[in-house]
Amino acid sequence: MGTVALVGATGGVGRHALTHLLLWGTDTVRAGTRDPARLVTDDPRVHVRAVDVTDAASLDAFCAGCHTVVNCAGPAASIGDTVARAAARSGAAYVDAAGDDPLHAAVSALPAAADRVALLSAGLMPGLSGLLPAYLVTQVPGARRMTGYVGGRDGFTPGAALDFLAAGNADYGEPLAAWRDSTRRSRALAARADVPVPFFDEPVLLQPYLSTETERVARRLGLTDVDWWSAFAGSRLPAALAAGARRVRDGATAAQLADAAAELRRAAELDTFGRPRYQLLVIEATGPAGSRVLACRGVGANALTGAAVALGALAIAAGAVPPGVHHLAEAVDPAWTVDLLHTSPAVTSLQVDDGPLGSHDLIEEGVA
Repeated sequence: MGTVALVGATGGVGRHALTHLLLWGTDTVRAGTRDPARLVTDDPRVHVRAVDVTDAASLDAFCAGCHTVVNCAGPAASIGDTVARAAARSGAAYVDAAGDDPLHAAVSALPAAADRVALLSAGLMPGLSGLLPAYLVTQVPGARRMTGYVGGRDGFTPGAALDFLAAGNADYGEPLAAWRDSTRRSRALAARADVPVPFFDEPVLLQPYLSTETERVARRLGLTDVDWWSAFAGSRLPAALAAGARRVRDGATAAQLADAAAELRRAAELDTFGRPRYQLLVIEATGPAGSRVLACRGVGANALTGAAVALGALAIAAGAVPPGVHHLAEAVDPAWTVDLLHTSPAVTSLQVDDGPLGSHDLIEEGVA
């Protein structure tokens, strides 16, 4: 495996991506950060370099000679395809922790995009939120219906808070929508508060959200009905989420969005103070013969996203991804993904059991 150039190596996602790249056998990682003094390591495979994502010359020098460029810098809404363009200029493959349809279109428009490999949406959601449903459906013959829950009790980095607010626009999906009779149906669901959901440590706020990734998953797997919920634990975060959503709907300025993101971070920190952080993906797939449930519990969204990024880089190094621009969930083998996730320090539990979901304990704290 050639050198992987990791942009944003000391960020909330990047440090977990670095851990997983080394764990899963990367030969050399060129770890890029604005301040190299922040990354101290005695691993000879890690070469720490300064890089400035706002400077094309700095990015070009950083990417030169690498097999794959991995972008973990944020916020994604500001960076866009900046790092992808540098990877293209260097002739390297590309992996991005962020992205969805807008980034896919931008990267696809780069010169010779069809001749190189690019994996986008390589995070928790989108990313694992598409791969794990695909894996579960292989365990349920004739699966036609799916229900998913993603969330928990966790914090936000500054970039992640801004990106979370940006995801409320139509480029990424539609709040309150669901997949019904093989098509998107607006306002099919409503938010629900204090709902006990199996595998979650406490009752959660559920907000329905049909992402563009979930629509693609439903079409590809032949699902007729999908309900997908974002789940939030804590008493302060719901109010901050509602306020942030109102600002997005009202066309907030950049400064107003920054204020909303800061409030989101403060609310999450207060809600997690003195409490264990966790992220869960809980999915139920149902077919004619019954249902099965997948539950993946992680130590946090950043750690799970770092694992997904490393999965993408590893799949490219193995020659398992054809040339072209792909979303992670549509280009990487789900069974291979699950096997690797069982070895990930980001994952504390990954299990598939017989359903229905309601037959499981409502609260399973610290599932082993």
